[in-house]
Amino acid sequence: MKRFKILVAVAMSALMIASCNKEEVSAEEAVNNNGFTRGAIDHERLAPYLDMTAGVKDPKVADYYAEILGQYTQKFTVAAGRDLNLVMKSGTTLTMPKNNLLDASGRLVKGLVNIEFIEIYERGDMVVLDKATSGYNSATGAVDALTSGGEFYVSISQGGVELTLVTPLKVTVPSVVLDDDMGKFVEMDGTGDDLLWEERLDEDVEVDRKGEGGGSYSFNILPGEWGWTNIDKFYSDPCPKTPIYVEVPAGHDNTNTEVYLSYDGDPGRLANFDMWDGTRFTEHYGQICIGIPVHFIAVTNVGGGLEYDIHPATITSGHVEVFTSFTPISETALVALINGLP
Repeated sequence: MKRFKILVAVAMSALMIASCNKEEVSAEEAVNNNGFTRGAIDHERLAPYLDMTAGVKDPKVADYYAEILGQYTQKFTVAAGRDLNLVMKSGTTLTMPKNNLLDASGRLVKGLVNIEFIEIYERGDMVVLDKATSGYNSATGAVDALTSGGEFYVSISQGGVELTLVTPLKVTVPSVVLDDDMGKFVEMDGTGDDLLWEERLDEDVEVDRKGEGGGSYSFNILPGEWGWTNIDKFYSDPCPKTPIYVEVPAGHDNTNTEVYLSYDGDPGRLANFDMWDGTRFTEHYGQICIGIPVHFIAVTNVGGGLEYDIHPATITSGHVEVFTSFTPISETALVALINGLP
């Protein structure tokens, strides 16, 4: 996965030195020097997914997710003229040199800036935030669940306006299980409120091993790349695969209910049922292995409060999972319950 890391580092270093010698740096120049481009949406291949995610959510559901997202958001006010070294609640670290931010006019930012950060490591948090690990494979046109080492949201602004980086902001992610095949993924544009990840091919993810106790991943947030990023890999298995379906009670559909698939033995992998055929949920392109143990998770708040149901199952050919009712539960209890799944 060596992706021009040396060339990028040289370009970034040169730009950083230049920024120290003048008050203005072109924002366009800063963005172009890192080679960042966001992938185009293949509308033909992704039409079913885009049609579903473009649908309007029930207001109670939308308000719920917005409220929970706010609770997970960590906020900081820091000085732009000082080196940044922030350690978050779950151990994620953000580092950046001083005088590394530009305003809309290309001027180096002075004074205080605001940082917003969200870190998601476990399945329970993915569910209550509706941030499943679904990735788009441009080579195959398929949407499949990724194995995740963490999902992160980062934004830095001043006066409510997002700023531009001069050199990358480094994100260091603690992990007890390190995988050299993990790479950086970013949120695709134009996919509605649901997260759909695409692989970022412009840099390498660094792995720092520290004995049997794990270590850390490190990757860069590049200029123009605020928002969601992820440490992931596509799950590859030559097993026979099948489409699967989920039926929910009357009054429930894709506007007010979310359905997920948790893979037993793989806590970093959570699929979202991203298609609704008018009567039931299904996933994209039949990418689920026959014979694997899983847990189906359905959540809703049609009744004004959070409700759920969880079914253990082994995937069969043409699998249909039927939910007949939901049980009220608190957010904290649901997170603990899902994180405790095998």
